[in-house]
Amino acid sequence: MTFLKANTLKIAALLLTLLSVALRVVAIPHSNQDLVSFNLIWYETLSKGVAQALATDFANYTPPYTYFLALATLMRGFIAPLTAIKLIPTCFDILGAFLIYKIVALIPAPSPVGSREKNPLSLRERARVRARPLLAAAIYFSAPTVLINSSYWGQADSLYTACLLTCLYLLMTERPFFAMLAFGMAFTFKAQAIFLFPFLAILALRKKIPLLYFGLIPLVYLVAVAPVVLLGRPLLDTLLIYANQSNTFASLTMNAPNLYYLLPREWRGVIVPLGIFITALTLADWVYATAKANMLLPLRHRDAEKKNKKNFASQRLSGEEEFIFLAFVSVALTPFLLPKMHDRYFYPADVLSIALAFYFPALWFVPILYQIISLTAISGFLFNASPTAIALAALLNCVTLAVILREQRLLEEREAANPKITSALAWLATLIVPIVLFGLGLNFLLSPYFLRSVYAIPADDYGMSKSERFHWATQTLDYLTSDKKITYLSALKFENGKPVFNESETALVESAKDITQNALKVWQIALLTLFMLAWLAWAGNWTPTLRRGVARGGWLTVGAGGAFGGAGLIGMTHQLSAAKDTLNVLFPIQALQIAFLFIAILMVGGGIWLAKTNPQDE
Repeated sequence: MTFLKANTLKIAALLLTLLSVALRVVAIPHSNQDLVSFNLIWYETLSKGVAQALATDFANYTPPYTYFLALATLMRGFIAPLTAIKLIPTCFDILGAFLIYKIVALIPAPSPVGSREKNPLSLRERARVRARPLLAAAIYFSAPTVLINSSYWGQADSLYTACLLTCLYLLMTERPFFAMLAFGMAFTFKAQAIFLFPFLAILALRKKIPLLYFGLIPLVYLVAVAPVVLLGRPLLDTLLIYANQSNTFASLTMNAPNLYYLLPREWRGVIVPLGIFITALTLADWVYATAKANMLLPLRHRDAEKKNKKNFASQRLSGEEEFIFLAFVSVALTPFLLPKMHDRYFYPADVLSIALAFYFPALWFVPILYQIISLTAISGFLFNASPTAIALAALLNCVTLAVILREQRLLEEREAANPKITSALAWLATLIVPIVLFGLGLNFLLSPYFLRSVYAIPADDYGMSKSERFHWATQTLDYLTSDKKITYLSALKFENGKPVFNESETALVESAKDITQNALKVWQIALLTLFMLAWLAWAGNWTPTLRRGVARGGWLTVGAGGAFGGAGLIGMTHQLSAAKDTLNVLFPIQALQIAFLFIAILMVGGGIWLAKTNPQDE
């Protein structure tokens, strides 16, 4: 049976490889805006003179990539430019497949459950062990995100990722000097190589990598750019390439499937520095805590705890297993936390998740989820995927990472996070809960459902039918939540040509729009923050502390809701304007009173529910 399984693995690997080759042949002729605007122009520039081009900043990529592009121009008379450009990352896909093969081949041989003693394997077992790396390499080579990135999109992410895989393999085989050379080479291709740096920092704290070896990173970069400097390109220009790249796009995120996609992009000036600060603190905490921890046996041996608890508690993961797990967390967590990320920046996580699944079979779903996450993200640019789909991918990424971080904590048998920190975060949740519930009520008030319920109550129509009132009121509420300019309001006219709103009403609606949109942005940030706190609490094993914070927030919301409702009803003693003004017809005093009462009831009821379902005395 084992021998048949080995043959099945080999057949599956062969079929996947053949399918990947066929799909790549079909994908290579396709072009896109990135290739037209950048790579093809660089290719043509190099075709007119390699030395002259390399002496200038004709490309916003680092020199090592342009060296390969220059080599591709040598095939100009035999291969179409588009094909030559895409063959560069495709060749690195082949190298990546080989490295995945080598990494998976390091998986420790099977041993009795709960024991780390090595046993000789039978011929059939050895056949299956040899077939497993082949399947891993084939899965990598045929993975949709890998295939699309290189053969369809023509991007260079496989170049630096292959170097990162080389670095990881060399570390797993205890060759840190050459591993840091490989990491330095990865950094010369793309700054995104830095995603693996937290993992390297952990090994440095564990004294697995001498600190002196980190000096190889800038040294390799200087050697890599030396040819263009010798040709005449200013050294400072080559050193500032990554700094200039960071200023290319001003967006908070470029369709990256992280939580920044859900934040108001207008607040970029505040969110970007805050996000970088939080990222630095979070990664520093993860690196320090992980460096001190010992990871126990992997998921497949956890059942042994009941049978051999004493032996189980003293066992650690093998070095290879631990390295794969931590390297994956590093390349997945870093771009998740950082702002200004692009849709392709989870490519190393896509790749390492495949190796992770072979080392930890119970995590088989992780590479599947990351294929879905990254495919959805890149589809925004390549296939015009909807923003809603990308937002869902960001949430899925959040959930997947929470599962991985929780798994790490379980493997390390680490205690819950620092009580002082978790208590402070729980109090933050307390303050956020009223904002979240208020925002929920505000969203309902801005919907047509509220208008329908209000207009169902008989009221003076002031010469306007119910259908007319509903039409113009809906237009007004839509304006409050849209990016339409004030001229839109001025252009609204009745059938007789009279403006719907006078100047004072237009100014009032515009002011209400600013207040409404800012309130909705605060609500979005509060909702996202509460979600992140729940994520951290579940992953960090301090959910009871958070629930106590939510319960306090429930009682705080009850008080705030009662005060809000009372203040609204007491203050609502006169009309906003003269009785025949359009705003007063569309939103009479009765409707405003109902609105205040609705939010107050929602806050009080929701607060009591949260307080009762999250008891503080747990």
